Amino acid sequence: MSENTSDFNTSLDSIQDLGSIISSNLKRLISKNGITQKDLADKLGVAPASMTDYCKGRRIPNVEFFVSLKNLYDISIDDFLTKSINPSSRSLPAKESSFVTNVMTTYHKYCGIYFVYYFDTGKYKGRDTQPPKDSVHFGVLFIYENPSSLDVPEFSCAAVLGIKEREDVTILKKTLEDLSDPSRIIDYIGNKYPNTAYFGDFELSNEHAFVTMSHASTDKALLIFHRVDNNKPNYTGGIGTINSVSKGRERAPVVQFIGISRYPLSMSIEEIHHSLLLNYPNFQAESETEDMISNFKALYLDSEVAKQGFSEYQKSIIVRSTLERYIKKSLERNMFRYGKVSERDDDEWYHAIKVASKNDNN
Repeated sequence: MSENTSDFNTSLDSIQDLGSIISSNLKRLISKNGITQKDLADKLGVAPASMTDYCKGRRIPNVEFFVSLKNLYDISIDDFLTKSINPSSRSLPAKESSFVTNVMTTYHKYCGIYFVYYFDTGKYKGRDTQPPKDSVHFGVLFIYENPSSLDVPEFSCAAVLGIKEREDVTILKKTLEDLSDPSRIIDYIGNKYPNTAYFGDFELSNEHAFVTMSHASTDKALLIFHRVDNNKPNYTGGIGTINSVSKGRERAPVVQFIGISRYPLSMSIEEIHHSLLLNYPNFQAESETEDMISNFKALYLDSEVAKQGFSEYQKSIIVRSTLERYIKKSLERNMFRYGKVSERDDDEWYHAIKVASKNDNN
């Protein structure tokens, strides 16, 4: 068979078959060469998300992709598109090889069931006056190794979100841990929580952990956490971002901060609420204070102003409008444009989990 890529799919029954073969061969190539999906994406100049779709069989790469793959790994394009291959591996630099050796161990560190903490998104923007006990929602996140017949293990996830009571999520996590077997846990989540169950994939890059989940056809969520490499046997949790669709009357895109913990936090709801805010306003009122003092002096002490005959109501209006102007100015300066989870934020959350894990083990 020739290497003409224009008619590579003539011997296949369907595009689905082609996607499956490409997916299988990409995973074998990645495994045999001791690299990650992101490594291959970088080498070929494609987006990591596109590489994920190719490896999942969701999309078919273009012709240029296969030509680059052939030049890089000396594969037969015809063979790559029509049958399972066993690609030859190429030597890696010692540093890269060492990273790859530990990558699967790192994946397994994340496996387990976590508590989830995030904010209710059901209120309209700017009208959320709920106290912390009503605005903080809970959930559970399950990360597990998904059995695969391919050379490369896959890691998946399932979650139940939107739990309003802290006690309920504690009971649910204990129930799931007692089930032990991943298939039983997945079945339990799907059957018991059909309206709030999410299912998806878990992946690592060199610096971050990615959780991609979807709920039926109504919502998709992307969670991003700092990837923590340490000597601990398990990842205990972290604070990250989540992009999803808001619930409630107005369903719209929303991004916020989210925390996960393998152990029940000893923090109060108010403390959790504060930890998840991150970008709370930082208001310094030196110049505004001087301005307000000048206004008070003019309204209540200056004889020339007093001669103008301002009533107490008029004075109140002037003071109130000035104060509202200062507050509005401060809010505009602190309006949410973007939020970053810094190493410091993640470290503070980690220490809160560390205290919780000690309490849990006692």
